[in-house]
Amino acid sequence: MNTNILIKTLFANDLKRFNLLSIEPEKNYQKIKIAVYRNHSFEMIASVLNSFLAFSELSAEYIYSSYDDSLNFQQLNADLNLIWLDVARYKMDDISGFINERAQALRGLSDSPIIFICIGNKTEIILSNNIPDCYIFSLNQELNLLKDDAFDLIKEPYSGTRLSNKASLYCARVIGLQYIPAVFKPIIKAVILDLDNTLYQGILGEDGVDCLLPNLELQKEVKKLKDNGMFLCLASKNEESDVIELFKKRTDFILRLEDFTAIRVNWNSKYENIKSLAHELNIGTDAMLFIDDNPAEIENTNGLGLKTILANDSNQTAQIVKYYPGLMKLKKSNEDLIRDKDIRANKERSIMAKTLSPQDYFKKLGIKLCFSINDVAKIPRCAELLGKTNQFILNYQRYSELELTNLLKSDKSCVITASMSDNLSDSGIIAILVLSKDIESNILILNELTVSCRALGRNLESIMIPFMFKLGKDKLQTIDKIKINYKKGERNTPALKWLSEFYNNNLEKNGYILCSVPNEIITDGIKIEIVNNE
Repeated sequence: MNTNILIKTLFANDLKRFNLLSIEPEKNYQKIKIAVYRNHSFEMIASVLNSFLAFSELSAEYIYSSYDDSLNFQQLNADLNLIWLDVARYKMDDISGFINERAQALRGLSDSPIIFICIGNKTEIILSNNIPDCYIFSLNQELNLLKDDAFDLIKEPYSGTRLSNKASLYCARVIGLQYIPAVFKPIIKAVILDLDNTLYQGILGEDGVDCLLPNLELQKEVKKLKDNGMFLCLASKNEESDVIELFKKRTDFILRLEDFTAIRVNWNSKYENIKSLAHELNIGTDAMLFIDDNPAEIENTNGLGLKTILANDSNQTAQIVKYYPGLMKLKKSNEDLIRDKDIRANKERSIMAKTLSPQDYFKKLGIKLCFSINDVAKIPRCAELLGKTNQFILNYQRYSELELTNLLKSDKSCVITASMSDNLSDSGIIAILVLSKDIESNILILNELTVSCRALGRNLESIMIPFMFKLGKDKLQTIDKIKINYKKGERNTPALKWLSEFYNNNLEKNGYILCSVPNEIITDGIKIEIVNNE
């Protein structure tokens, strides 16, 4: 289907079942099997869900449980467990306690991710952080927008749900564009925005600051992304002084200039500016979403592999941003709140790194590394970082929360994290090491190593990583040999380059190298803290 027609159909203000059913998944889309446990009918949702999943190149088939308010789960082999609940059917006081108990029971039957999707809850349902790969969502806000059209009690005895046909379509959109892609697809890390006829109607250089009409709905949606830890960037062909004056004078704008982590306001091509932004943020262009009103500018960025939205209608653009796959995170972390400040601080760090020796650089910045061993509280952030890092990663293992939790329970494996802070900012967790012990040879096995893109370029890798190797050797009581497994991917050249240069070894396409674990690592100028959580 034509992309413009697809977008108009999926992101329409008035969804039509007939139009949605005309969208069919391609044969090469990722196929997923969903086990649906429910206390009311999910079939009206499922009938159009693949239409929305197609936008993320996903295609689902369903295995249904019987209707069951008590949620006595069967063991259904699936890629995703979806629990579809009308909470209004329950009269108990502690609905959170009930759902947590049932989530624990299902986790005992299945290793696949679990998502609870609820309607009718009058209070927030709190899900325990101790249940890995388990998430809960409420559709009440979406249903409230439909007001009297949300429910159809007359048809409930026949349909099996009090949701109206219209509400089923709108719920399917949220589930198919946001919830399920968030489980199976990488998140978007940065949104790049044009200015003229995008963030506002009008052309700054021609109409002047006072005559521009702000697209407030779009700005509101983008501001939400900023507040949830997303990088916002500007890429605009304007005079920078005019843009600075614009944001100073137009106090009616929801977005302020300081909301943007990085700015490219010049007359260079958008292609070059976006490449430059990706370099500054230390992320791949495939983790970016570019919004521009000019089809030619969109077309010219095709070679970058980024996602794009043509902003030719301000209201529709806001609607697309609201539901766009990859913009919703399953869980929020402390790193979401500090990421923007950390990237801004990198500019000052880069200047210092060019003029100081490594030891003086570390000392002047006041760098502190905190290493944690088997800290269950850090599992959600570890799974997030392992799931999205593409540049400094050795094996693309993509461990889930549950898999990491199980590794912590074994005396033959461990998970080590490194967190960093300095005088400029707190970077949070910047590196993760997953290790195990080979029983026969008693050597250390590196199963995965990843370093956050935000931490690269600080001259820390060759100190921090060997230090983590030593911690792993001591923890698992192995000899001083480590087998480092690696796999060449499309974008993990930085990790492989470090491995090759540090150990002076030419790497094959996929394989391993056997190295010594150093007994002493020079950490001059760096404050070290070690936390063993067992």
